[in-house]
Amino acid sequence: EALINRSSKCWQQLSYRCRNSRIFNSPSQSDQQFQPFSWWVSRHNQKMDYWGASIPGSRKCYCGIMGECVDVTRWCNCDAGRDTWEEDSGDITEKEHLPVRQVRFGDTGSPLDDKAGKYRLGPLLCEGDDLFNNVVTFRIADASINLPTFDMGHSGDIYFEFRTTTANAVIIHSKGPTDFIKVSLIGGDTLQFMYQAGSGPLGVSVETSHRLADNNWHSVSIERNRKEARIVLDGALKAEVREPPGPVRALHLTSDLVIGSNVEYRDGFTGCIRALLLNGRHVDLMSYAKKGLYGVVPGCVGKCESSPCLNNGTCHEKYDGYWCDCRWTAFKGPICADEIGVNMRPSSIIKYDFMGSWRSTISENIRVGFTTTNPKGFLLGFFSNITGEYLTIMISNSGHLRVVFDFGFERQELIFPNKHFGLGQYHDVRISRKNSGSTLLMQVDSYEPKEFHFNIKASADAQFNNIQTMYIGRNESMTEGFTGCISRVEFDDIYPLKLLFQEDGPANVRSLGSPLTEDFCGVEPVTHPPDTKERRPAPQVDEEKLAAAYNRTNSAILGGILAIIFLALVIMAILIGRYVARHKGEYLTQEDKGADTAMDPDSAVVHSATGHQVQKRREWFI
Repeated sequence: EALINRSSKCWQQLSYRCRNSRIFNSPSQSDQQFQPFSWWVSRHNQKMDYWGASIPGSRKCYCGIMGECVDVTRWCNCDAGRDTWEEDSGDITEKEHLPVRQVRFGDTGSPLDDKAGKYRLGPLLCEGDDLFNNVVTFRIADASINLPTFDMGHSGDIYFEFRTTTANAVIIHSKGPTDFIKVSLIGGDTLQFMYQAGSGPLGVSVETSHRLADNNWHSVSIERNRKEARIVLDGALKAEVREPPGPVRALHLTSDLVIGSNVEYRDGFTGCIRALLLNGRHVDLMSYAKKGLYGVVPGCVGKCESSPCLNNGTCHEKYDGYWCDCRWTAFKGPICADEIGVNMRPSSIIKYDFMGSWRSTISENIRVGFTTTNPKGFLLGFFSNITGEYLTIMISNSGHLRVVFDFGFERQELIFPNKHFGLGQYHDVRISRKNSGSTLLMQVDSYEPKEFHFNIKASADAQFNNIQTMYIGRNESMTEGFTGCISRVEFDDIYPLKLLFQEDGPANVRSLGSPLTEDFCGVEPVTHPPDTKERRPAPQVDEEKLAAAYNRTNSAILGGILAIIFLALVIMAILIGRYVARHKGEYLTQEDKGADTAMDPDSAVVHSATGHQVQKRREWFI
């Protein structure tokens, strides 16, 4: 079983040659009871309802799936019941059903008829090791895979491989009433195994000189026995801790073995885990992920797989998110989509000096974006006073885009036709050279790139030599420059506008003339739709565990006890009421009718109308 689970592919041939001997007695509808003459038994002792090369649950042989049986009304060749020899055969490839434990045949007839059958069960064949392909991704910090309770006992071992960018996380955790095991990543460079088996917590850690949270695969092997606990990282780094003297108690764990967080679903792990082995047995994590678990998906799939960073920004994986490094782009912002531009006036100029040894190029990548309503002006230029070579990009008085350059072999002037660039629209221009400088590509916006080829003699030099200065807006010999907004300026790995507007920028890039401020040139940044917020589903109550934790009481007995308590409370309430009421009651007074408004006793006598009506009492003695 372990071999099958680890293999990439397994199969076992099942064949039956028959003469008037049926297999499934087909056809048999799914709403009818399956009563075949013959069947085979899977590794879980299930009576299977399909034959070799067929589909589970189909109640068919291969010919029935393909519609090629000798009797088109039947689903197996043998079910035709013919007196000629027929055959149904094929490979069983469903690993969860292999190996075949039994094969049973029923329509075998008697010694007096001509029924006959011959079967063949081939050997179990497997190929490939699927251990390292069984990988899942934890993409939310509180996501987990809950495995059955792990019986580590007096000795046990765990093996797995992980890949993450999270510096602190719990990878594996399980606990009992007092005992526990926990595998954690600490500080991004330390892996720790902690456990407790009655005598207090023990731990063993491996600290590396490099980061483990580096988005590369790392292997972990953990073993605990009666003498020690050991951890091996990447097959080389080892650490161990000895058990204290005295009897060694077995680990008693009662909770699920939680992969991806602790048992309270905190301190979670985001990243990929593969090749999990518990006591040498492979655990199929992908089968759990395919069930649609919260925050867990099959394969090692990060957020950067969808290329969220634009304009060649570098995506840094976090698995539950990402961040974009825009350092090598002409943009900024969370996904490198925010423009860095500048509004240029006729007197404005931006100058970038190439420092150190001057640059010489045979192939360049140049980019500039702009918008203007004034159909003339200098956009971008590169000059060398040493060699006299130059390249300029400008808008002509007719509103067309012109590229003029002289790299020493011949002056060239290129015009992008059939397009007016002075209508206030934003335009993106890209220019590059290839084929040792003999081919220039010009792309404007989303139009097809235009190629220009030059006949360069073998003795000619097509290299742009000793570039000293880059100008934006105009050069120092011009009296009037470009009017409009310029952005996205880049020359290979140089982004002058980003350098100009950054805090404490370098001294070799500066603006001359009127002060300049950063602008986005009217281009709204691209944004991605927000991720759907996911919440961990409410825990499901396990009735069996609940019954084990709390003794289930017979409902009739419980009802009787509650009735007695209720009756006792009623009787007690009645007795308390009678006790309180014994000092209460009504009595009649003999007050004078007319004295009720008197202010004092004397006035009461004066205003008396009836007297106090108290009869004189007499006692008689006989």
